[in-house]
Amino acid sequence: MNYLDFQKFDGEIDELIDLYTKNEWHYHANPNPSPDEIRERFKSGWFHDDKETFWVLENNQKIGLIIITDVSDTIPLLYDIRLLEEIRGQGYGEKCVKWVTDYIFLSSTNKIRIEAYTRHDNYAMRKVFHKCDYEKEGYLRDSWENDDGRVYDSVLYAMIRSDWEKDQQTPININDVPY
Repeated sequence: MNYLDFQKFDGEIDELIDLYTKNEWHYHANPNPSPDEIRERFKSGWFHDDKETFWVLENNQKIGLIIITDVSDTIPLLYDIRLLEEIRGQGYGEKCVKWVTDYIFLSSTNKIRIEAYTRHDNYAMRKVFHKCDYEKEGYLRDSWENDDGRVYDSVLYAMIRSDWEKDQQTPININDVPY
């Protein structure tokens, strides 16, 4: 794996459509979006409204996309990481999460935590969050709705600024009381 670079998305709609339609997105609400659906999202401002969207580049080739939402909030959400199918499982996700974490905390001192959700059965992404020292903070039942009507559980992960600054992970005591 070579050095990765990250570049703000600047309306490259054809490349966006290629990324979304030439890959399977098994753990997303719509695993196979159509070009028209992607164009509609783009026209509606979905990739920009209180969001920051970045291309993931390797050797100047676009290999993925990162979306951060709630960027005006003190608690932004790492909303989405999409990587080409042929590079998944090779450490790129970990590099992307680490970059996003550094980017958010270095870009503003008022950011106090970063949240991220993933479907409960997306073990690859869960492993990435664990490797990047994100703390598993919650298990949410019936909280991930797919466009086809299926509903899944999801898992909440988070990184707090003080853990990031100290390069540590602070375990939570979610079961300190039985209620």
